[in-house]
Amino acid sequence: MKLKLAHLKTLYHTATDSRYRRHFLQRRTADPAKRMRLAATHAARLPKSAAALPPEVSGAAAGLASDGFVMTPGIVKSAMIDAMRSYFSAEPCRDPYRPELGQFIAPGQAPKGTHVAFFPLETVARAPHAMEIANHPVLLAIAEQDLGAKPLISALSAWWSLPAGDGTAQHAENYHRDVDDLDWVKYFLYLTDVDESAGPHLFIRGSHLDPRLTTIRRYQDEEVHAVFGKEREVRFTGPAGTSFLEKTYGLHRGLPVVKTPRLIFQVFYSLRPVIYGPRRPLFPRAALAAGADPYVNSIYFA
Repeated sequence: MKLKLAHLKTLYHTATDSRYRRHFLQRRTADPAKRMRLAATHAARLPKSAAALPPEVSGAAAGLASDGFVMTPGIVKSAMIDAMRSYFSAEPCRDPYRPELGQFIAPGQAPKGTHVAFFPLETVARAPHAMEIANHPVLLAIAEQDLGAKPLISALSAWWSLPAGDGTAQHAENYHRDVDDLDWVKYFLYLTDVDESAGPHLFIRGSHLDPRLTTIRRYQDEEVHAVFGKEREVRFTGPAGTSFLEKTYGLHRGLPVVKTPRLIFQVFYSLRPVIYGPRRPLFPRAALAAGADPYVNSIYFA
C-alpha cells in the first residue's frame, strides 16, 4: 500500500508550498550523476562556512562520498540516549499507513498489525537533545563537505519499528531509494539496542552512485543482489547510541522486526527545504542555542 497523495499532504502539512511541487519535479531525474551535477550547481550559490572544516572531517566525508555511509561514533553520550528514549516512550505516535487508528503510546499500545509508528514533527523537535545533536559540529561539517554548502537541518524524525504479522517485509522494509531532493544526507541514531531480531538497517554500499535500479519502486532482495552482489549489503547492528550518516538515494531497507522494537532518531540535512519538515518555523530565533548557525537552523527557528 502506498501513501495516497492527499494523505501525503496531510502528513507533512505542505499541500500549498513550493517544496511540494519541487519534490515531485526532482523525482523525474533518475541518473545519480545528473542529480549530483544539478545539486552542485545549486550548492555553488549557497553559503559556505568561513572557518576551515575540522581535519578529522575529510576522511569521514570521503568515505560517505564513496561508500554512501560513514559511522559516527562518539557523537552522543549514553545519558542523552537514555533521556531521548524515556521521552519518546511516553509520547503518542501514529501508524502513517493507517491514520484512522489515531494516536497511541508505542510499543505497548500499538494496534495489531502496526509495523511502524511515527512521532509528530513538533514532538520530535522538542525532544531532549534533538537540536543539540542535529547541530553537532562534526555532523554539520561532514554534511557540508559532502553537499558543497552549509546544510539546512530540514527535518527531524523519530519512529518505532515494531513486530507485526509473520515477518514479511512491508513498504520501506523492502529495498528502495529515497528520492527526497537532488542531494542530501541523513543521520541515523539508534535509541534502542539493535540486533538481528530488532530490524537492523541495511544499505548497498556504493549504490548511491550507480544508475542501475533507479525506478522509484520497492525491490526484492533477489533483484538487488543479482545486480549488486550480496557482498555489498551492509547491516547496521549495535547497542543504543550506534549512529551513522547515509546518502539514502542509495538502496536501503530496514529488516522487519522479529522480536525487539526498534526506536530511531533521524536528522535530514539538505541544500533546500524538503516536504518532510515543518511548513513554518516552530521556535523563535531567540530560542536558538548560543553559537548555533541561524542559517542552518532556519527551517525550525525564525
